[in-house]
Amino acid sequence: MRTNFISIVFASAMAAACGNTQATQEGFTTEPAKYENKSHASDVTLLADYPKSGNATLTNAVCEYISEQLGGTYTGPLTSSDSIMAYYGNGQTTRLNELAKDMQGSAAAPLYYKQEIKVAAETDTYVTYTDFNEQFLGGAHGSHSMSGITFRKSDGRRFGYEMLRNTNTEDFRKLLKMGLKQYVESTGQKVNDDKQLAEVLFINNDVNYLPLPETPPYLTEKGMAFIYQPYEIAPYAVGSISFTIPYENLKPFLTETVNKLLATQGNAKL
Repeated sequence: MRTNFISIVFASAMAAACGNTQATQEGFTTEPAKYENKSHASDVTLLADYPKSGNATLTNAVCEYISEQLGGTYTGPLTSSDSIMAYYGNGQTTRLNELAKDMQGSAAAPLYYKQEIKVAAETDTYVTYTDFNEQFLGGAHGSHSMSGITFRKSDGRRFGYEMLRNTNTEDFRKLLKMGLKQYVESTGQKVNDDKQLAEVLFINNDVNYLPLPETPPYLTEKGMAFIYQPYEIAPYAVGSISFTIPYENLKPFLTETVNKLLATQGNAKL
């Protein structure tokens, strides 16, 4: 009888590991995972908040997401963050070193690649990750991007644009325009009217008919976050246009599934 009890306890503990499909009630926790390699030719840094414990379906989903964001080619078990970070880090280092060799020292500075996949928000019902990536591969300047994704804790489901409804309406487009205005004003520019707001965009963009960002929105403790990547709707100098729309303003556009996720919003941990 004692042997059976020990076996059950051991099985429950192992269920928290990535790749196990058995669910547990253990709280979601992470630990830092890192890769660094710097030389005269290249500089590579990978950082991730890697799942340490939690509902097995959630931790497995997050581990898969991290691997996919880093490249999506790793075939080994997801239980070892060190192996995953080394695999992708060594791959990036090799890529940059080969590129530097082809450039034969023409770059003014070492080539670099940095990626950070971090927990951005967490409540009792969901956890949100963001992925920031920047690199310099020669030329006038480097490049960067930012994206995010929200996971439901109960089953690891990922959420993106399916969180929203009725986005092709005038009222929703007004929210996008308001968010764009807030971003521009946060950079120190004064925006008195639509004409001034449109001046920061590419000429074919109308501030009253902004396209949805290419990357999906994600949940934070303050509202739903939206990000336009550099060059997506504005010149590179404008940067990544990001803003957060409060949930009270988004209420007519949220699905009931998302409303349930937000029911414990007051318990946000970040």
